[in-house]
Amino acid sequence: MDDLHKPLGKPANGPSRQQFVLPAILAAATCVLSLTAYLVIDARDDGTTTVAVKDAAPATPTSVTTSTSGAGTTTTISATPSPTGVDGNNNAGIDLTNVKPLSPIDPLPEEKVAVRETPSFKPVQTKKLSDWMPAPDLVEKSEFGSLPRISDGNVRPLDAYSRSSGVSGANRVAIVVGGLGLSQTGTQAAIRDLPSSISLGFSPFGNSLQRWMQNARREGHEVVLQLPMEPLGYPTINPGPRTLISGVEQGQNLMNLRWALGRMTNYPVVMNYLGAGFTSKPNALRPVLKEIRDRGLGYIDDGSASASEAIRLSQDLRLPHASGNIIVDSDRDKDRMRNNLKALESLAKARGYAIATASAFPESVEVIKEWAQDAEKRDIIIVPVSNLLKDYGR
Repeated sequence: MDDLHKPLGKPANGPSRQQFVLPAILAAATCVLSLTAYLVIDARDDGTTTVAVKDAAPATPTSVTTSTSGAGTTTTISATPSPTGVDGNNNAGIDLTNVKPLSPIDPLPEEKVAVRETPSFKPVQTKKLSDWMPAPDLVEKSEFGSLPRISDGNVRPLDAYSRSSGVSGANRVAIVVGGLGLSQTGTQAAIRDLPSSISLGFSPFGNSLQRWMQNARREGHEVVLQLPMEPLGYPTINPGPRTLISGVEQGQNLMNLRWALGRMTNYPVVMNYLGAGFTSKPNALRPVLKEIRDRGLGYIDDGSASASEAIRLSQDLRLPHASGNIIVDSDRDKDRMRNNLKALESLAKARGYAIATASAFPESVEVIKEWAQDAEKRDIIIVPVSNLLKDYGR
C-alpha cells in the first residue's frame, strides 16, 4: 500500500518529521549565535559596543552575558571553569601580586643615544603637600623605591625642588657640603649650623635619608644626591657596593643608578662622589647622564677629576649642568680652607659666579660657617647650587 492510501495517524515506515525538529532547532540556534557574534564583533568600529572574548577549551561550555551602560553595550563570552582548573588557558600557579613594576626607561639593546630637542620646561604649579614631602606626580614607584620623574605637565624635579635665591647678576657663589647621612652628629651639625643658602649633599649609603632630607629642607637648604662613581685605583679604593663602574654592562650601572636615585626624594640635582675612573669613560658615563636628564634632574660635576667628560657629554645631551671650581677642604688645615674660600671669592668676582664643594668634616663646617657670616659685606651672594646650572629648558 502506498503512502497516499495509508490510514491517517499511522506512522510511516521511515522517520517522521517530528524526529527532525530538535536537530533543526539546534542547527538554527547555532546559525543565529554565529550571526550574532559576527554582528557584535563587526560593531566594534562604531565605538558603541565592546566585545570581550575569553578563550576556552573546545569542550568547555560557554555563557554569554550582555550589559548596557552609558559607554555602550558590553558582551562577554566566557568559559565556564573546568572542574579541575586546568585548561589550555589557565594561569593557575602564577602569583602576579609579587611582580614589581619596573622603571619605564629601560634602554633597548645597543640603543643609540641621540641629542634630542629639549622641550621648554616651565615651572608649572604642581601639587605639593609641603616643601619636604614629594609631589605625587613627580615620582614613579619602582622596585628601587620612589624615583624622580617629569610630570605629565612637563614639570621637572629640577623645577619643583630648586631653592630660588631670587638673585641674579655678579658675584654669586654656591657651596655644596656633602657626605651627609653617614654620621648622625655630623649631619645634625651641618643642617643646624650652616646658613640655609648652603646646599647639602647626601650619600645614598646613609641612614634615614628621607628624614634628614626633610629636616634640611625645613631649615631652607637645597639638597643634592651624591652618586658614588668609580675612582682611580678601584677596587682598592671603593666607595661602596653600588658604585657606578666602567667595567660592567650598561644595565648594571642603570640599576645601581636607580637604586641611588630611590634612596630619597625632593632633590633637584645629583653630583658625583669621587669618579675619576668613571667620568673619564664616555661610553659608560653617557647612559647614566641620559637617564638623569630624562628624569628631569640637573647634574653637578664637582671638578675633582681633570679628565672628566661629564660637562662635554652634558652639553651634547642638553642636560642641565654645572662644574665645581674649588674643593674647599682638599687640605683640612683651617688656614688653607680659608685661603681656598678667598680664591673662590676672587673667581666669582672675576667671572660672575663660582661653585665650591666640601665634605661635612667638623672643621670644614666651622670654617664655611665663619666665612659665610660676613660674605655679604664682601659683596658675595651665596645661592643654592641649582641657581648656577646651565639649563637648556629655561
